[in-house]
Amino acid sequence: MKRRFLYLIFLFPSIFFAFHPAQAQQQNSYYVYNGTTLEAMFDNPARANPTHWQIWLYQEPLHIPHYTAGLPYSRWGVIEGRSAESVIKQLRTSQSFEEAYLNFFGPGTWGRYTFFNPLGPIAIGDQAIKKEPSAELDQLNELNYRLNRLITAVQPSLETNEREGPSSPVKEYFDQIRDSLEQVTRLYSQLARMRPQPHFINDEFFRTRAAVAQGENNVPKLTAVLPSVKLPTGNAWMSHTEWAGSDGTVQEAITEAGSAVLVQQTWTGGNGNMTGTVVLTLIPYADIGSVKLEPPMRSGGERWTVRLQSGAGRWFPQTLTSPEGKTARGIFLPVNYNAAIHSLYLVFPSSAQAQDGYAYFLYHQQLGR
Repeated sequence: MKRRFLYLIFLFPSIFFAFHPAQAQQQNSYYVYNGTTLEAMFDNPARANPTHWQIWLYQEPLHIPHYTAGLPYSRWGVIEGRSAESVIKQLRTSQSFEEAYLNFFGPGTWGRYTFFNPLGPIAIGDQAIKKEPSAELDQLNELNYRLNRLITAVQPSLETNEREGPSSPVKEYFDQIRDSLEQVTRLYSQLARMRPQPHFINDEFFRTRAAVAQGENNVPKLTAVLPSVKLPTGNAWMSHTEWAGSDGTVQEAITEAGSAVLVQQTWTGGNGNMTGTVVLTLIPYADIGSVKLEPPMRSGGERWTVRLQSGAGRWFPQTLTSPEGKTARGIFLPVNYNAAIHSLYLVFPSSAQAQDGYAYFLYHQQLGR
C-alpha cells in the first residue's frame, strides 16, 4: 500500500508536466508501461533498454489519480517509434504543424484532436507488446513517413504568407492533411491494442493513403497560390564578381525580363583565354523544374551555389560570344554560337546572397511566372 501511495505521489506531478509542450520532452524523465501500470522514471531515456517507445495523446488534460488505469483507453492517438528521441521528434513536428495551421486560419480551427496534450515518452515493456501484424505496421510506417514529408513541404506556405482566416480557399487542402495526420495517429493506437479491429484498420488505411496521395499531387497547385518562400527584400544578390583563377574574373548580372530572367556572365583579365567572353542565358520561370541550394564543397568555404534545373522536355536558351584573342599560347578565333542547356549553376560569394537567389528562383518557379 505504501508503494502504491508513493507511486501516485511521484506520478501525478510528472504527468501534469507532460501536458505542457515545453516540459513534455524533458530529457531526464520518461515513463514505463508494463501493460497494467504506468511508472514515472527520473532518468535519461537514452539509457533505457526498451526499443519500443510511444507518446499517448489526449483531447484535454487528465486527472491522473482518477484515470490512471484507463489511460491507454482514453487516449485518442499514439505516436510510435524505436527510441524516445524519435517519438519526441515526431511530436514536435506535429505540434509545429498544428501551431502553423492555427496561426494561419485562426484560433479554434484545428479541432479536438490536439497534439499539445501529450503523455510521454513511454517505454513499452515486453509484457505490454503484442505481436502486431508486421505488414500492417510496415505499411503504416511508410505512410507516416510520406505524410511527414508532405507536411515538411507545405508547412512553409502557412508560415511565410499572411493569415487568411477560416474562409481561406486553401483550408480544405490543409484540413485533409490535418485529418490524415490524426487518422494515422489513431491507427497506431488501434494497432497497439491487444485486440485491434482489422476491418476498421484496413478501411481507414485505404482512405488515408488515398488522401495523402492526393495531397502530394496537389503540392504544386498549393505553392502556386501560397509560395513556400518570400521574395528577397533587396537585389544586391543579382550582381557580383567571381574570381575564376587564370581565366581572370567573372562579372555575373541577373536582370528581370518579363516572365524570365537573363543571366549575363562576362570575363575580364586573366591570361586572355576568356577575356571579353560573354555568356547570356535566358531562364523562363515556367521552364524551371527544380531549384537547389548547395553549400560550399570544402569545409570553411564561402562559395554557395544555386542550381537551376529545367523541367522535363524544357531547355534554357544560351548564347556565347567571344572576341579574337592573343595569348602566349597563340591566337584564338572569335566564337559566336547558340546552345540549349538543362542546368545552370549560379555561384555566390556568401551564404546570404545565395539564400536570396534561392528564394527568388524558388518563388517564381512555384508560381510559374
